[in-house]
Amino acid sequence: MRDGRVFEGTAVQIVKGMQDIAFGVERLSIPEYIDWVVTNTQRFESVALRVQGTTAEEKAASLVDEMLREGLATRG
Repeated sequence: MRDGRVFEGTAVQIVKGMQDIAFGVERLSIPEYIDWVVTNTQRFESVALRVQGTTAEEKAASLVDEMLREGLATRG
């Protein structure tokens, strides 16, 4: 992540790790949390993440890919 935090694992594990440190999103499912990230990234960073997929796994992989593509995260 841009703030220096490092997440490892599958895309779902990475997204879950992100969710674990976010405030007020504990009760969201993984797909709901991903939608929340997309909305807030647009609102606060003016970056449109084009997340696709129908399952939690697909959406999580798409989110991680989009964050890497947009420079919001880097590979270790």
